[in-house]
Amino acid sequence: MRIFLLTIFALMASVLAGQSPIYDYVSFNKTLKIPKDLSRERTAVIFSVPHEKNNGYDMVGDHQKMLNQVHKGFVTMGIDAIFYLNDLNLTANKVALLSYVELFNKRGVKNVIFLTKQTMGYEFIMAPYDGTIRFIKDGSDVFYAEDTDLYDLLLKVGKEIRRADQELYNFLIPEKPNYLQGVSIVENTLLKNYPGILRRSKLAVERFSLLDTTNISDERVMENIRVYNNEIKRRNADLEKIMGSYPYEYEMINTMSDDELKRNRYQFLLRHVRSSAKNVKQMLDYEVLPSETDFVSVIPVMPDQTRVKTIPKDAIVYKFYVRQNISKNVHVGEWDADVTWQEALSNMIGNLTQELNIRN
Repeated sequence: MRIFLLTIFALMASVLAGQSPIYDYVSFNKTLKIPKDLSRERTAVIFSVPHEKNNGYDMVGDHQKMLNQVHKGFVTMGIDAIFYLNDLNLTANKVALLSYVELFNKRGVKNVIFLTKQTMGYEFIMAPYDGTIRFIKDGSDVFYAEDTDLYDLLLKVGKEIRRADQELYNFLIPEKPNYLQGVSIVENTLLKNYPGILRRSKLAVERFSLLDTTNISDERVMENIRVYNNEIKRRNADLEKIMGSYPYEYEMINTMSDDELKRNRYQFLLRHVRSSAKNVKQMLDYEVLPSETDFVSVIPVMPDQTRVKTIPKDAIVYKFYVRQNISKNVHVGEWDADVTWQEALSNMIGNLTQELNIRN
């Protein structure tokens, strides 16, 4: 089976499809091959845990106990796991993905582990890291193991590492796991307003992207992509409907690079980020106080009123913002994050409209 791990769109699948792990959209060769020099090189761990429900909110799942057990096992195995990163943060948006990849490269990561906790057990994938947003080179074999019990899974991994008989060099492994939090996705300057020139400029709005099925032969992957693409078509219909309330000029576009945006003279681009409310704030360079347990979103009540909505810091939210493509400044407006992308987009459009109307 050909590896398709991981393009931006495959990673973003876990964002838009909700809870599905990235492996639902990729195929790979399952082997017991231990990466070369695992015992002497640095490894990054990308983990996924089921979300939890609390008072109607979709919350970040508890992972601390699981990762403490995993890291203890890795220390014994000689795996130098320098980072543990929740895939919810990795896939928060495209800028976050690229930022984490840059961080991995700066810190000399040579191997990557994907650990997924599911309802019925655990999946474990380990392979050399290729230094790109794919994480693993196309066509590579990967070490793969699964089990209903985490302890038994770690025993399997440890057994194969011992069988590989690599000389141990990693002796300075930290005693506790090092969790990566939200990295900044503000490329230049954060501005807590919206540019008045939007009244006269066209806003580019990226459609949600379909996954490509070219060269995919795995029937399981094909079926998951088909279901995913049908959902994306529904979401794009919702996107166009909600954007109908945007009072200025806009254009729906397919995903473009920075160079393509400039060639097509798109000065402003609508973007969003999805993670826990706390991490979204960190990614957008908002101040987060240690004492805060909830954040207050400003919800517009058209034409000129607002109300507030209190959302727990660990609830999973969406936040829309406007990116100025030449300067790469980020305009965030009010803190109006919400629990669905539809509500968050409606909040952003309403608050932007009220803000620019006040300036008239």
